[in-house]
Amino acid sequence: MDFFLNLFDTTDFPARWYCGTWSPGLGRLHIISDLGIWSAYFVIPALLAYFASRRKDIPFRKVFLLFVAFILLCGLTHLMDAVIFWWPAYRLSGLLKLATAVVSWGTVVAIVMNIREVLSLRSPEDLQREIDARIAAEKALREANEVLEQRVQERVDQLNKANAELKEREARWRKFTSSNIIGVGLADADGSWIEVNGELLRILHCTEDEWKEEGLSWYEMTPPEYRIRDIEGIATADNEGACPAYDKEYIAKDGSRVPVTLGYTPVEDRTGQYICFVLDRSQLRETELALKQSQAEFFQMADAIPQMAWMTRPDGYVDWFNDRWYQYTGGSLDDCLGWGWTDYLDPTELPRVKAAWEKSIATGERVDVVAPIRGQDGKVRPFLTRALPLRNEAGEIVRWFGTNTDISEQQEIQEELRTVAAQLSDADRKKDEFLATLAHELRNPLAPIRMGLELMRMADDDPELIEETRATMERQTKQLITLVDDLLDVSRVTRGKLNLRKAEVRLTDIVESAVETSMPLIDDSGHTLEIIGDDLDITLHADPNRLAQVVSNLLNNAAKYTPDGGKITLTLAQPDPDHVTIIVKDTGIGIPPEMIENIFIMFTQIDRSMERRYSGLGIGLTLVKSLVEMHGGTVSVTSEGHGKGSEFQVLLPTNEANQPKPPEDIPTDSVSLKRGKHRVLVVDDNKAAADMLSKVVKMLGNTVMSAEDGHQAIDVAEKFRPEIVLMDLGMPKMNGYEAARYIRQQPWGKDILLIALTGWGQQEDRERTTDAGFDHHLVKPAEPAELQRLINQFRNDDDLRSP
Repeated sequence: MDFFLNLFDTTDFPARWYCGTWSPGLGRLHIISDLGIWSAYFVIPALLAYFASRRKDIPFRKVFLLFVAFILLCGLTHLMDAVIFWWPAYRLSGLLKLATAVVSWGTVVAIVMNIREVLSLRSPEDLQREIDARIAAEKALREANEVLEQRVQERVDQLNKANAELKEREARWRKFTSSNIIGVGLADADGSWIEVNGELLRILHCTEDEWKEEGLSWYEMTPPEYRIRDIEGIATADNEGACPAYDKEYIAKDGSRVPVTLGYTPVEDRTGQYICFVLDRSQLRETELALKQSQAEFFQMADAIPQMAWMTRPDGYVDWFNDRWYQYTGGSLDDCLGWGWTDYLDPTELPRVKAAWEKSIATGERVDVVAPIRGQDGKVRPFLTRALPLRNEAGEIVRWFGTNTDISEQQEIQEELRTVAAQLSDADRKKDEFLATLAHELRNPLAPIRMGLELMRMADDDPELIEETRATMERQTKQLITLVDDLLDVSRVTRGKLNLRKAEVRLTDIVESAVETSMPLIDDSGHTLEIIGDDLDITLHADPNRLAQVVSNLLNNAAKYTPDGGKITLTLAQPDPDHVTIIVKDTGIGIPPEMIENIFIMFTQIDRSMERRYSGLGIGLTLVKSLVEMHGGTVSVTSEGHGKGSEFQVLLPTNEANQPKPPEDIPTDSVSLKRGKHRVLVVDDNKAAADMLSKVVKMLGNTVMSAEDGHQAIDVAEKFRPEIVLMDLGMPKMNGYEAARYIRQQPWGKDILLIALTGWGQQEDRERTTDAGFDHHLVKPAEPAELQRLINQFRNDDDLRSP
């Protein structure tokens, strides 16, 4: 007891340094060694303990833990040996060694007790072999499982496929049995109907509820005279697999007899049960009649359509045509059966059409081809041929139905459209060329006019030069006016608005006027003009101004297209008492043969190159032809070709009866230029034009004021109260149409004479001015005489106010 009470008491023991002879080095060696052994003995059991805690499947776990305790206690004894150098706790050290000895022998005992079991453990090689065997077994098991799963999947697929086929067969059976065309039922040899469709119930005059409640017996419903035949039929079905259909009667639910055709076959997996097919013969007759009626209606409809129609067998053999085919081709059915129809196709196109048809037969695709077919009149016309295959429920082609549609008219229309498009394109080209030429022709007289103005400004002290310049400007102005007049005349002729003012006039007077007009151009070019037959005394009933314009245009044309120093011959002749000819011949550039036919077409010119010397708009000859024809005459041209001159011949009737009846002649009385005193308002946004017009009107003896737009015109008119208004249409702020409407709405503006003065002269423009309230529509430049006539007659002629 004292031992344990003094376990930590060290007073009666000296430290190891003082026991025996211990040198410091030797002591430290023992201390370091003991501490090293202790640290290793501490780390090893710690690692083993961690390993034991992580692996719960370690064998001989108790021995393992005793071994851990043994190593730990051994380490503690070495630690205690190192401590004793300073603290001589020999009692504690002895007790610790005793515990180590106990644990050590406990471990020995545990090892001895388990040594047999340890010796029975297999070697690592055995374990590896067992592991390899297990791995191989597991692999074989997986492979077996995969094969088994594959076989199971294949079996499942087979079952699914069998189920799907069964469902499909059942669906087809249900669909078939639900048909309203044939009665279907399942019956047994004892006579009971196990299953029936709606058609069979209808045949037997029985409702579904009655069948379900009371049932049906085919044996009881069969008259006695047919029962032996039914028994023989069942035996035949059992022996041969089916019973041929035969006729019999059933006694329906209401007692009536129903004639039917019956056939049946045994069910393969149900002995003694039969599938019966029952056809109501009276219904059959109705179906046949309906089918015949439907066919008759189809053929009647096919004969009524405008297309040719036909039908073929699946191989393309044509066995039917509608009446339209026979009417067009003139052939018979025997002529056209099979492939006989090919005799009516254009031989050159037959291979193409036949190849397309054979391809459709082979592929089942629709036919879509243009076939040229010859009619009984011998003409070959294009037909759009289309055919569709008619298929059964299985998708098999049972027939072909086709049509032939005459597309000759469509092709003609397309050709006409192409021709019109080409003509429009040509007209558009000619229009562009005409506008370019017009700009050139307008600049020609404008250039000397512009230069003349500059000369007159610079030569204010040279009256002779000023007069010469004024004369030149006057000629160029007349040329410019003539050019614009020709354009207006062509427009009037095109719209049928040109009227002739006919009178009795001598032919020589007409020619004299035309020559006077054309001589300046002829002289400028150094040409020689010879007139033959100018002593011919012939009187015509014609418009002298328009015929003079015809001759003048021909002379101008000859002068322009003849090189300088050429010769022009004007010949007048009377080939017969009823006609007179005017022939203009020149030594000019001539006309190519290909241009002869088009020379009188508007905008046609022989040479259109930018460097050409000979200018013109290409409207002069068009106007000549129109004016001559309005007088009942004709105009023609001949030329031997390039560089050999041209000859134009005008043939006119001398007898008025030979001329077309003209519209009512417009009086040709000259206008009196009497001066009158009126208040006149001139409205134009072009200040220069307004000033010049105001001066002319003022010189005619009128009081004049001006305005530059519609708003200003209204303001001035309210104060000035004009009697006459000369107003432009296209102006800023307010145009002439709006201003005229406003003036007409005012009390002071109802009696004003409104005259539109504009550059627009189309019929629709005139209609717009009339709607706006204008009394007259004049096209710029207005003739002063016409203005004076309107002003002088204001309020003196009620008809003047009519537009």
